[in-house]
Amino acid sequence: MITQWLERITSNEAPAGDIIAFNVGLLQTADGHTAYLTGSRIYDADDDDWACNEDFSPAERYCPLDPAPGDAPDWRTVQNDVAAQVKSFLASPQGRASYLGRARAVTVGFDDGELECVSGPDT
Repeated sequence: MITQWLERITSNEAPAGDIIAFNVGLLQTADGHTAYLTGSRIYDADDDDWACNEDFSPAERYCPLDPAPGDAPDWRTVQNDVAAQVKSFLASPQGRASYLGRARAVTVGFDDGELECVSGPDT
């Protein structure tokens, strides 16, 4: 699901050349969890607040995540699953060639938690 979403976004939209880092943010909704993509002109590996600079937001910004059957997964499971899917996309030929693959950093994380760097200097 995340892989196809990122394929669509990177095929259909390109940020300005000064966007150097991207965050796949996660949030909990009444229906489960949702991922969203933003880009920033700045990146600071020591301060996750860089991701608050939403200098780029694609038209298809949000990707609702399918709820798991039965009990809702905890936040760690959701973040780990999304991070694995983002890494898979970035390892693919399309992902490597995309602006996400060329970014200084790509992170994944919940709005109120620590970001996990899945591509960049801290991976």
